[in-house]
Amino acid sequence: MLNKLGITHNRLQVIIYLIPIVFSILIIRLFYWMILRGPELQAMSDRQHQTVTILKAKRGDILDSDGGILAGTKNLYHLFIYKPQLTISSNDLVERLLSSLTPGQEASTESDLRKYLHDRLSLSSNWVSLKHYLSSEEKEKIDSQKIAGLGFEDEYVRFYPESSMAAQILGFVGQDAAGQEQGYFGIEGYLDRFLKGREGKVRTEKDGVGNPILIGNYQFLHAVEGKSINTTVDKKIQYLVENMLKEGIVRYGASAGNVIVMEVNTGKVRAMAAYPNYDPGKFSEFDKSVYKSPMTADLFEPGSIFKPLIMAAAINEKLITPETQCDICSGPITIGKYSIKTWDEKYYPLTSMTNVIVHSDNTGMVFVARKLGPGKFSDYLKKYGFGGKTGIQIQEEVAGTIRDEKEYGDIDLATNSFGQGIAVTPIQMITAINTIANNGKYISPT
Repeated sequence: MLNKLGITHNRLQVIIYLIPIVFSILIIRLFYWMILRGPELQAMSDRQHQTVTILKAKRGDILDSDGGILAGTKNLYHLFIYKPQLTISSNDLVERLLSSLTPGQEASTESDLRKYLHDRLSLSSNWVSLKHYLSSEEKEKIDSQKIAGLGFEDEYVRFYPESSMAAQILGFVGQDAAGQEQGYFGIEGYLDRFLKGREGKVRTEKDGVGNPILIGNYQFLHAVEGKSINTTVDKKIQYLVENMLKEGIVRYGASAGNVIVMEVNTGKVRAMAAYPNYDPGKFSEFDKSVYKSPMTADLFEPGSIFKPLIMAAAINEKLITPETQCDICSGPITIGKYSIKTWDEKYYPLTSMTNVIVHSDNTGMVFVARKLGPGKFSDYLKKYGFGGKTGIQIQEEVAGTIRDEKEYGDIDLATNSFGQGIAVTPIQMITAINTIANNGKYISPT
């Protein structure tokens, strides 16, 4: 009797010890499933019982100075079918659709389109995409047939009505790695976050077989259209400049060229043309090297067009006047192992600063640079905007390269004075020259 009671007592003790252990295990498992795995499981449940439809946002336009469209968005349509609502045979549906549709990117001929539609309708899904990018006319023809089960979604396509005009200003719209619409290069790239707007969403509940629950939870977030961008580009000037540039390049056998037209008092860019160029609406058909704007992304040695900037700096510092005579201009200037010569090897002893510009005299510019010295020389380059971006709203702008005051040797100061050994962009160069026209006031380009 006592032995049995002892066994029972031991069992009770074991059970008493096991209860908190089992309870602890349950708590741990509940913590694991509800806290650690809870969000993941909730997301899985949502995917099984909810469907989310993305509503595309209409991209903003890019406009010229008169409000004309340089880059716009066409409103097209995506045709789909919900097969459980279809009341005619697939063959009848295909033939009726063919009477309203024109071949497109899915199929290039009517016979190919017929096969494509049959293939789509043979899919096991209840909801099937049939054709993208239908025009308003195609949509109206299909709507007029009142075919049960067919539906449409808005689709947007970027277009450039002037084809290749202002291509390097505009850039283009492609897709990123995730297949989402993305602006690249030019204004499309630089201001993409403003142009693209915000997508909308429709979230609905669905039953076990994927059908919408009409009385279920329904959430709707409107798409927000992108902002339109007004540019300073004058379409007429842009057209003339591009044609003249192309004619000049062909006539003189050049490989490339670019032109910028800037309004002096405001810094407004009225035209900016490059050749070769491309059609942003067909960008994939062109070599990638033409995508970027050479006016903002390519560096070059300015050469003699740099001379007026250095001359103006020295005059502004009252180190020289237009009548100041150069006392080192009678022949080549030797600096270490280097010899600085004029471009035509003609020399003008005691020439005036005015004539230094007239004759594009390299030795005269060395004289001016020495008057300035490395400190003032470097300071004025920065004031002109060299070595930094202008801030023009075009993607891929580069800053260029200039030396710091402490990096200047005698030969560097000399060659920089006539635009060699320095790298600038065309937009930097015209903006700097514009500073002289504005009586020394730097105006950022727009």
